[in-house]
Amino acid sequence: MRIADAVLSIFPAPSLIAMPSAGIDISAGTVKCVLLKERGIASELDSYLALPVPSGAIVQGSIETPEKIVDILRTLRLRLRLRFANACLSERKAYLYQTIVPAEAKSLREGVEFDLETHVPLSPKEVMFDFEPVKETQAGTVVSVTAYARRIVDQYASIFEKAGIALRSLEVESQALARAALPEKTEGSIMLIDFGRFTTRIAIAENGVVCFTATLDVGGEAMTAAVMKHFNVDETEAERIKTEKGFLMSTENKELVESLATTLSVVKDEVVKHLSYWNSSPPEEVPRAPVSKVIACGGNANLRGFPEYLEGEVGIPVFLAHVWQRAFSLDAYIPQMPFDASLEYATAIGLATRGLPTHPWA
Repeated sequence: MRIADAVLSIFPAPSLIAMPSAGIDISAGTVKCVLLKERGIASELDSYLALPVPSGAIVQGSIETPEKIVDILRTLRLRLRLRFANACLSERKAYLYQTIVPAEAKSLREGVEFDLETHVPLSPKEVMFDFEPVKETQAGTVVSVTAYARRIVDQYASIFEKAGIALRSLEVESQALARAALPEKTEGSIMLIDFGRFTTRIAIAENGVVCFTATLDVGGEAMTAAVMKHFNVDETEAERIKTEKGFLMSTENKELVESLATTLSVVKDEVVKHLSYWNSSPPEEVPRAPVSKVIACGGNANLRGFPEYLEGEVGIPVFLAHVWQRAFSLDAYIPQMPFDASLEYATAIGLATRGLPTHPWA
């Protein structure tokens, strides 16, 4: 059964179409919510909120104490007056792969189901999945498949139900991120990096569809700790130094750049490794377009000089994400959210914009 079908069987689609659209991003450190409302032919930011997740409530993508997440979601519902939301599932628990559905298959769904057990070590009754077509080849249609154990989807559905929020959709984190970071029509392969506080997510999207993901247990917190140790300062001062000076190369900033670069080397090495893997697909595998650029988001992508530093290390252009492009034109409307915060809320924004109509500026 597809994830979307399972969710809608529990929470039927609302009869009121023109309602605020909410996106809820649940992670180990915070639960972030973005609420968009209609503004003429476009949308505008209604409100946003991030609430901390208690330590140990979510471990390696697993919700260990569901009641604590229910309490957080209830708080969001009451403070933001939520009724419906789009949410994401942890990609640590996802089986994400590409496959080719032959042209002679009766449907893409049938082709995916036929091949499912080859890629997912669970019985079909235990699996829920979604798929998106990526491109056409002579051998058939290349599709990207995301599968989850049914119990994981059921757990999320139960948590939202207990919190009093009706789910409109569930999807993998990086696909929501791609919706925020990429234009409506995207060709070729682009790497996405979500550089968060505790983790760094790496994803590769081809023609706008996420086809590869990886999660590293290294984030901005590690760089803050390195600055605290190197300069013998407290956490507040270390965050200030890190954010204000970052990777700006100068004689007086040399020690800071070296300290940050040493910690970031783990992320840089993984980025280089995954770029090499994606760009050198063997002939027997699904053909892949080479990655042409990197788009970065997340709270620690805000460090001054970070895109330039990473670009010099990986050898392809690196840009910061423009996360509002699917919701509205910045020429017509400026949201009451600082740019650095918008990079932190990228996944929640991508969830909130799910289902919004395509607009001419996108």
